[in-house]
Amino acid sequence: MAGIPYVTAIETGGYVVQPAYGIYPEYSDLYFTPRSADTGLLNNPFPIPIGLVDLPPWILVILGIAAIIPGTVYTSKYLSAANFSLIGGFKRISRKNIFENSSREAIFRCLKENPGIGLADMERSTGFSCKNLIYHLNILSIFGMVTLDECKNTTGYFQNLGNFSHEERTMMMYLNHPSDRKIVEAILHHPGISRHEISNHVGISGPSVSWHIHFLLHDRIIEQKKEGNIARHYVMVPMIKIYKNLLSANGV
Repeated sequence: MAGIPYVTAIETGGYVVQPAYGIYPEYSDLYFTPRSADTGLLNNPFPIPIGLVDLPPWILVILGIAAIIPGTVYTSKYLSAANFSLIGGFKRISRKNIFENSSREAIFRCLKENPGIGLADMERSTGFSCKNLIYHLNILSIFGMVTLDECKNTTGYFQNLGNFSHEERTMMMYLNHPSDRKIVEAILHHPGISRHEISNHVGISGPSVSWHIHFLLHDRIIEQKKEGNIARHYVMVPMIKIYKNLLSANGV
C-alpha cells in the first residue's frame, strides 16, 4: 500500500463520499484556504471587539432606528389614551364620539325604536351583516349604551336607560314574535283556554302550541292549571299589567 495516498471514504446509499483535498489540485488553491501564518480565521477563530466608529454607516442607521422605535410606540399609546387623533384619522372610542360612526348610530337607532329586537330582525332592518352588528353592539354594551336579555333561547337588545324591568323586557321579546304574541293574546282574551282551543284560535298545530307554551311557562308569562285531564292556561297577573302598559305606551 506504500505510495498510494490513504483516503478515508464513507459509503452511504451507494455513493462514495471523500474529502476533496488533493483530488483536483488545480481547484484546491482556488476554493480552499490553506492553513498558514496569514490565515487569521484558521489560526485565531475568536472574534475581535470593534468600536462604533469602525462600523459601516448603514449598520449605524439600523441601530439608530431600533433605538427610536420603543419611544415612538410609547408616545402613540400615550396619545391614544389621551384621546388625541392618531395617524390615519383613527381615534380612541369614547362616550363623546361613539356615535360618530354612522353604522353604530343606525344600529342604536334601530334597537331604540324596536326594544327587544334580535340579531336576525336587526340584520333585516339595517342591512348589516351579523358580524358587523355584533361588533358594534359589543362596543355599545361596553359603554353602557345597550343592555340585553334572553328568553326562549334568543337574545334581545334594549337601550340601557333602566326604563324596563326584566319582566317587561321578557314580555316585549315575546310580543316581538308573531306566534308567541297570538298565543299570549288568545290566553289573555280567553282565560282557562286549553291547548286544543289555542291551536284553533291561533291557527298553528297542537305540537307547535305545546312548544311555545313550554317557554311561556318557563319565563312565567303564563301559568297552567289542571282540570281533570285538561290543562287550562292563564296569563300571570303581573304580566297582564305589563302587557296593558306596553300597549298603552305604544298607543295601541
